[in-house]
Amino acid sequence: MPGGELVSSSTSPDGNYTVKAYKSSGGATTNWTIKGVVQNNNNSKKRVIYWDEAKSAHIVWRDKNIVSMNNKKIDIIKGSYDYRHD
Repeated sequence: MPGGELVSSSTSPDGNYTVKAYKSSGGATTNWTIKGVVQNNNNSKKRVIYWDEAKSAHIVWRDKNIVSMNNKKIDIIKGSYDYRHD
């Protein structure tokens, strides 16, 4: 699931989740993208919660289940953001 260069990582205030941001390029004709992957630290399950055109990722935890990635608020349990579907 993760691919590209790890550019940022942050663990939730309660330590139960870690969000990692990966930068990748689709080639000369496409923009850089950031893919955000949340991992449950108790069972190692992962899922993509963020995908956007960017070269960097700014991750801020709002509470134990809400994270902001590049100013997009995401509920890590049931939410996601994908620029291709916005």
